Amino acid sequence: MLESRWLILAVLFIARFALGYQFQSAGSVAPFLIRDLDIDYAQVGLLIGSFLLPGVAISVPSGFLIRRFGDKNIVVAGMVLMIAGGVLTGAGLTYGVLLAGRLLSGTGGAVLVVVMLKMIIDWFAEKELFFGIAVFIIGWPIGIAAAQATQSRWAQMQAWQSVFFGTAALAALALLLMLLFYRLPPGASGSSKPERRRLTRSETAMTCLTGAIWMFLNGAYLIMLSFAPSELIGRGMPIPAADTVVSVMSWMFIIALPLGGYLANRYTAPNAVMVGGLVASIVLGANLPFSPAPLLSFALFGFALALATPVVAALPARVLAADQRGPGFGIYYLWYFGGMPVLIAFAGLLRDATGSATASLEFAVAMLVACVVLLGVFSFAQRTRAN
Repeated sequence: MLESRWLILAVLFIARFALGYQFQSAGSVAPFLIRDLDIDYAQVGLLIGSFLLPGVAISVPSGFLIRRFGDKNIVVAGMVLMIAGGVLTGAGLTYGVLLAGRLLSGTGGAVLVVVMLKMIIDWFAEKELFFGIAVFIIGWPIGIAAAQATQSRWAQMQAWQSVFFGTAALAALALLLMLLFYRLPPGASGSSKPERRRLTRSETAMTCLTGAIWMFLNGAYLIMLSFAPSELIGRGMPIPAADTVVSVMSWMFIIALPLGGYLANRYTAPNAVMVGGLVASIVLGANLPFSPAPLLSFALFGFALALATPVVAALPARVLAADQRGPGFGIYYLWYFGGMPVLIAFAGLLRDATGSATASLEFAVAMLVACVVLLGVFSFAQRTRAN
C-alpha cells in the first residue's frame, strides 16, 4: 500500500512536469517564431495564453466526465490531446496551425489539471495528504524551469519545431507510465456508471469558496512573478539582475512547498501553517517594492507563500465526499481558469495607469489578504454546517 502511493505520486508528478514543460515551450522559442513566421509579441502572447484558455470551457465538463468514464480514462484522453497538440504545433508552418496546436494541447492540459489533483487526494486523503499534494504541485514549476533552461538552446541547436515535438514525446512518456502503473486506490469503485447524487447547494457554495481562494493565491504569485522585474528595473536595477532576483522567489517556492506539506502533516496543524504562511507573505509582499534588500525579501516571500500553498490546495478535500470530487473539482478549477486571466490583465492595467509596477504588486498583496478573509468565511461556514 505504501509503495503504491508513492509510485502513483511519481507517475502523476511526471505528468504534471510534462504539462509545465509543454506550457512553457511557446515562450521559450518566441524569438525563433518571430523570426521565421514574421509574427509579433502580441501573437506570441496569444500562443502562450491559448494553452490556458480551453480550461474555461473544459473544466466543468471534465469533472462530470470522470463519473462516466473514470479518472484514468479521462487523463489518458487528455494526454493524447497533449501529444496531438505538440505534434501539430511542431508540424505547423503557419501561425494559424500553431495556434490550433496550442489550443489542442491546452485542452488536454486542462483535463489533467482538473483530474490529477483529485487522483492525489483520493490516494492520500487518509495519510500525508498535504505532503503528497506539495510534491505533486511542484511538478508544474519544475517543468517550466526545465523548459526555460533547455528549450531555447535546443531550438538553437536543432530547430524550434523539434522543441514542440519533444514536448509531445514527454507527454507520450507520461501516458505510457499512466497506462502501466496507475490504478484506483484500495476501496475505490471502478464502475463507470454515473453517480445519481448531485452536489448540494452547500457543497457547491463551499467548493466555489475554495476555488476563489486558490485563484487569488495563484494570481498573487503569478503577478509577483510577472511584474516584479519591472519594479526592480524602475528602481535602477539592470534587466538581467532583476530577472535573477525574482527567479530566486520561484526557486524558494519550489524548495519550500514540500516543507509546508511536511509541517502540516507532521504537527497536524494545517490551519496554523496555512494562515501563518499567508500572513507572513502579506507582510513581506507589502514591503517588496520598498525593500533595501530585494534578493532576501523575494526569497522570504516565496518561502512563506509556499508553506501555505499545499494546505490551500487541499481545502476541497474538507468539502467534497469521494463520490463528489469529480464534478466538484470541475467547479473548483473553473475559478482558476476563468479568473486568472482577468486578475493578471487587471494588474497590467494598473501598471499602465500608474506608470509603475508598485500598484500591481500591492494588488497581488491585496489578493492574499482576500485569501485570509475568505478562509475566515470558509471556517465559519464549516462550523455552521457541522451544527
